[in-house]
Amino acid sequence: MRCLILACLAGTLCPLPLRAEVEVGRILVKNGIVFTLQADETQPRKGYLLAGDDGKILRVGYGDPPPGIRATQTLDATGRFIVPGFVSAHSHIYQAATRGLASDKTLRGWLDASFPFWLTSPSDHYYETLSGCFDLLRHGITTAFNFNDGSGKEGYDVEGFKAELGSGIRFVHGYCLPMEGTRQSRRAAFEAFYAYTRPFSGKTAFLALALGGYAFSAPDKDYILLEGELMEKYGLFNQAHYLEAADPAQVALQRSRFGWFKESGELGPRLSFGHLVHPDDSILAAIASSGAGMVWNPLSNGRLGSGLADIPRIQKLGIRIGLGVDGQGSADLSDPFENMRSGLYAIRSRYQDASILGVRDVLGFQTRGAADVIGVSNRVGTLEKGKYADFLVIDPHRMDTGPSFDPTATLVLACSVANIEKVYVGARLVVENGSSLNPDSTRAAAEVESRMARLRAARH
Repeated sequence: MRCLILACLAGTLCPLPLRAEVEVGRILVKNGIVFTLQADETQPRKGYLLAGDDGKILRVGYGDPPPGIRATQTLDATGRFIVPGFVSAHSHIYQAATRGLASDKTLRGWLDASFPFWLTSPSDHYYETLSGCFDLLRHGITTAFNFNDGSGKEGYDVEGFKAELGSGIRFVHGYCLPMEGTRQSRRAAFEAFYAYTRPFSGKTAFLALALGGYAFSAPDKDYILLEGELMEKYGLFNQAHYLEAADPAQVALQRSRFGWFKESGELGPRLSFGHLVHPDDSILAAIASSGAGMVWNPLSNGRLGSGLADIPRIQKLGIRIGLGVDGQGSADLSDPFENMRSGLYAIRSRYQDASILGVRDVLGFQTRGAADVIGVSNRVGTLEKGKYADFLVIDPHRMDTGPSFDPTATLVLACSVANIEKVYVGARLVVENGSSLNPDSTRAAAEVESRMARLRAARH
């Protein structure tokens, strides 16, 4: 017995129990209905999310948090939906200053009415973009592909970029090559801006620099060929505006230019087509075989009378699809709920079939699909370990949606921006109850009001 006691004291026969592993994060969200929106998720259910000080997800799962998890802040999300931040794969953020213009015009007439209020000065562009970013965040959009539309003019891309950074939104900056000038001057303008952005890469909410393409207004084939060269050299994604307007002459012209994408080497997984409302069979087949994607913009396509992309046909071909809310001037609302529903209902009406497109489809398009077609799905779009902790807390009882038979259907069909209680970017609260917590948001709104008043007065 004496030997046994001594052995136990030495730890050879009676080892002490191991201490439970402790994992510490910045914020623990528990008891909410978690929508990870990973591709294999069949149904959201009660779960938890733990995010670290680096703003990334440490753990996400169903049920109660495992023992040993600790956090500086704990949020009890009982009765709430925890959803990845929405992604807009196609935005012109500065256009938030021109809602409601040319309300009865199609694309060309709307552009003619709007241009006098855009790109009027780099300073104006800064505040228009800053205000537009805050607007997206208030609507639950935490990542956006922004067509800055500076067209290489001095100061516009820099000021738009500063506004994106200052707002706190995650963004892909879409650089539009100058329409005027030589190949050398276009390349030089891009490379100067590329050099400017490099210090911010990986250190801020700046996700990537991309090309914001305008195939429909490209002055010549060499413009598209240069895009292809820059994509190859710098590893860029490109999103090309393509086959948006219903005008027969424009449709014929743009279809005739499709070969330019092939010749330039652009056609492939790093190219997406914005709109793609009026393709023919051969164009769709080529896009499908290349691995390129498309961005659907139902709000603006409906508002401008551009037509309806044939999403079931595009899906069947295996083309990757993301949703964009487009510019707040052409869609008027940067509202992902309205965007999903507008597209869903229009497709069902066209096919006279309520099963042709589902709520899980459109929710996937507005999150992981949108992230995929702009090349950032490794960082945003779903709730997964290692991705950014960008998420929404949605209360279906704030604007009461009634009993929930299917959480996904309730989210897509019955919720609205009014149901968004909190918006987090990188595990930091940036919007609460519809109000931005960034002190610059009030100033940005006031600046846009005064600057638009000045521009309107100058036109009368």
